[in-house]
Amino acid sequence: MIYEVRIHGRGGQGAVLAGRLLGEAAMNTGFYAQSFPEFGAERSGAPVTAYTRVADEPIESRSPVRYPHFVLSIDMYLSVDRQIVSGLRDGGIIVVNSTVQPDKVRDVLGLSGRDVKVAAVDATRIALEALGRNNPNTTVLGAFAAVSKIIPVDSIADAARRWFPGKVGEANADAVARGAREVTVV
Repeated sequence: MIYEVRIHGRGGQGAVLAGRLLGEAAMNTGFYAQSFPEFGAERSGAPVTAYTRVADEPIESRSPVRYPHFVLSIDMYLSVDRQIVSGLRDGGIIVVNSTVQPDKVRDVLGLSGRDVKVAAVDATRIALEALGRNNPNTTVLGAFAAVSKIIPVDSIADAARRWFPGKVGEANADAVARGAREVTVV
């Protein structure tokens, strides 16, 4: 089985890094993985999309993810943009950085009546508390791990620790764990 993940964010929020961390965590748990970004002009605040594939066999495809099993929205404002759910497969899951309850996010994104789960976590608040800055990517990854149950939360936290050594790594691992604990799903 190949799981395809599409990650939406804005430059500087860590969408590209989220894809890399997800791929690293997948490989460290015995999966094959690939991760790559897609973006226009490299500037802070510009829309960024990252793709990650996780599989139990070698991955041949190198194209962007058009029909994801999972959509992750790191940016609060993108979490209400209906374009982010384009191509989301039936049975899929969307994880958003939002203070809004998942049932209301479902309505805003036009997902009523669709066979998809909607998960929300206040990743911005958690990032500010855990990291002291608005980098909600690891928090959203923790929520994703908890909801999808494909890659263990601890594997994502370990990948964050390896990427950011010392106190910053521990703070990111805390953000992962809090994202997993504080996510709500409908």
